[in-house]
Amino acid sequence: MGDELLPLTENTQTQTQNSQIDWSQNNTPAFIPTIWGRLYPTKITSSGKHCWINKNHQEYYDLIQPEFTLGRALSCTYVLKKGMIKENIIKNVSKQHFIIKRDLQEPLNPAIITDLSYNGTFINGNKIGKGNNQVLDDNDEIAITHPLVKIFIFKDLLKNEQDQVPKAISNKYYISRTLGQGACGIVKLVYNKEKCTKHAIKIIKKSRLTNGQLNNLTDPIKIINEINIMKSLNHPCIISTEEVFDTNNAVYIVLELMQGGELFDRITKNGHLTEQLTRFLFRQMVLAVKYLHSQGITHRDLKPENVLLESKQDDTIVKITDFGLSKFVGEDSFMKTMCGTPLYLAPEVLRANGQRCYGHEVDVWSLGVILFVCLVGYLPFSNEYKEMTLREQILSGQYKYSPSHWKGISLQAKLLMKRMLTVQVERRITLDQILNHAWMQDHDIIIRVEKILSLAVQNKNFNHLSLTSASDEENMNADNVTVIRLVATGKRALSDSYNSCEPFPKKLKIALNSGDENKTDDTSSATNSVCSQE
Repeated sequence: MGDELLPLTENTQTQTQNSQIDWSQNNTPAFIPTIWGRLYPTKITSSGKHCWINKNHQEYYDLIQPEFTLGRALSCTYVLKKGMIKENIIKNVSKQHFIIKRDLQEPLNPAIITDLSYNGTFINGNKIGKGNNQVLDDNDEIAITHPLVKIFIFKDLLKNEQDQVPKAISNKYYISRTLGQGACGIVKLVYNKEKCTKHAIKIIKKSRLTNGQLNNLTDPIKIINEINIMKSLNHPCIISTEEVFDTNNAVYIVLELMQGGELFDRITKNGHLTEQLTRFLFRQMVLAVKYLHSQGITHRDLKPENVLLESKQDDTIVKITDFGLSKFVGEDSFMKTMCGTPLYLAPEVLRANGQRCYGHEVDVWSLGVILFVCLVGYLPFSNEYKEMTLREQILSGQYKYSPSHWKGISLQAKLLMKRMLTVQVERRITLDQILNHAWMQDHDIIIRVEKILSLAVQNKNFNHLSLTSASDEENMNADNVTVIRLVATGKRALSDSYNSCEPFPKKLKIALNSGDENKTDDTSSATNSVCSQE
């Protein structure tokens, strides 16, 4: 079989084979276009109260193509001419007044309307502004040249989940596809309707977690306290909380979204990361966790799925997410969820068994497992290693060492990994010592990290967020929603692969020949013997 490890990969179902049916021209079904939206003209009356004067125009207009334009130009999809609307209106209509676009490759994305006119396009009485965009939602009223000149009512025929969230949320955000789901809730992609910006919204139910454990979201004082902690965090490598909605049944947390996806996916795509790239990303992770610790926060669930990347490029900002979720869902429930799959958990967490305390050092261990996976692309501890149980592997610090995978890795990287995966807490390396470790002393990397983080601070203006209360009018709805608004200046980054707190981590399948044992190499024999002691 050889000394071979299968790469980091998600559990996927085997794709079905191509059908053996010979689809002839006779039995091929005719193409049926997707009608993704519909425009209903507003009323026509003889009193002249409304803008339309032609009683013979069609009852509605189906939106099939990805773009729809309206204006006086003959090139428009819908051409406004004299005799259709009042003369005093049409003279103020632009050749291209507005355009509606929808990405049909992603049907759960919203329709976007862009104002192309000087005299204005209005949605529900509010002016968009020339060159600006806005999300179109079901039953939105479109007016041109003046808020009272309502010409269409938009009907969204691609049903989304607007009705499944409180109106205070659906009035501001367009709910799109699900990004992730786990024990701590579900995460969905949302669009700010006015700004057309993408965000992630984490929905945490107050009743129960998916594993059947009760949570502690029914105490409004605890909720406010934890939100105050989240809003006070101010670091470019920590995910930003934009807004929080507290209802009778759930808490909705609006977060920034990032384009680069998860660190897990980056490792999966490449098999493993180079030492240089690992050093660049890892330095940011350490700085982020050090900041959390300085604020009195221990993450306790660090893993590649909870490390997000701002862009697809190598020079990208790292952001830590899902910190503090244990405070939202309850300590006991959170620990029971995490300990179900303790691939990244420190031995003292397993020994504590939800009863005894442990410190910030647990995050150093988890970072060590992440460093291990980044460098070689497989997990140091796994249920698939049959020599010992997963619990025994972690408690003794006996990680799987494959010489063929580690042969190209520098000695300093190996030594740093071993010092992080040290069982005895008092002997484990600290975050400051990691930053000063010989492997981390790469001048070029240090400068690149400082530069990219400085630019992030300048561009996004990471001022402290402030907590404001919504007016009574905003909160008056059937769901009894309290809007906890987090106000911050500057724009946020975007991403399409936000992941929730998952009860089952994405798996790393490993196949080793008999030559690879549960051991370290010669450079770590002394360290490993100490790590194996309870």
